[in-house]
Amino acid sequence: MSVLAEYRQEAGSTPAVNVVWAVRAVAVRPSLRRRARTAGLPLTPDALARRQIRQLRVLRPSVGWPDRMRTELKASDRASVTAEKGREEVWFQWRPGRRRHTVWGSITFDEAAGTVLLDLREGAAYTGVSGVRRGASFVALCQVAGRLGLVEGGS
Repeated sequence: MSVLAEYRQEAGSTPAVNVVWAVRAVAVRPSLRRRARTAGLPLTPDALARRQIRQLRVLRPSVGWPDRMRTELKASDRASVTAEKGREEVWFQWRPGRRRHTVWGSITFDEAAGTVLLDLREGAAYTGVSGVRRGASFVALCQVAGRLGLVEGGS
């Protein structure tokens, strides 16, 4: 389903609301494209989905890279680490915008393969980036990937 069709479906049957949603859909796509290009990730048709799950690889794997990524994640002013499951997984909240709203996420490390699985999902009350309801998880995905040096191309 296209971005415009999704917004029309959410907007309901009011013509004025449809126009507002259409304008927002057209305005958000270039922003998401720019963020994806900056992070080195492809802009996929599911970029506006509330949940983003991607397997990414480490740009420069070396000895101890999962520990360095944990440290980098904890040091970010956008992240709040909530739990860790051994050495394999970290659960966190990520703030993609300027407001206090966050998306929930987890990062699972596969040290042998040099890959990570990022799973980011919006909360039920999240208003999104610039008032747009969708796309916050993709924005967070781009920000986390850029911060941790992750690129597309997991196994």
